[in-house]
Amino acid sequence: MTERINGQGFRPTDAAGTRRTDATKRAGGSSSADSSATSAPSTSDQVNLTRSGLLLSKLEEIVQNAPAVDVDRVRAIKDALASGSYEIDDQRVADNMLRFDRELLA
Repeated sequence: MTERINGQGFRPTDAAGTRRTDATKRAGGSSSADSSATSAPSTSDQVNLTRSGLLLSKLEEIVQNAPAVDVDRVRAIKDALASGSYEIDDQRVADNMLRFDRELLA
């Protein structure tokens, strides 16, 4: 939707039918074709979404409702750290860091 500044802030531009009516008034008259074109807007507008659009909408809803943090996973790691049973595979961490760097440079 386009907008214009009228000194009072933003407002949507007039509908095409309104602009035609204003132009017709300035021209000095109207015809029956112009009056039928400016009749009440249709209330039967429809929007059809593709299957992928519907899936994206559903995915957005799921993401919005998902928690930002996996509380159970955080609790399990905290408990393992507190008990001393949490083991870090330093070789795996190093491999993942190198893989990440290669992907960034590629």
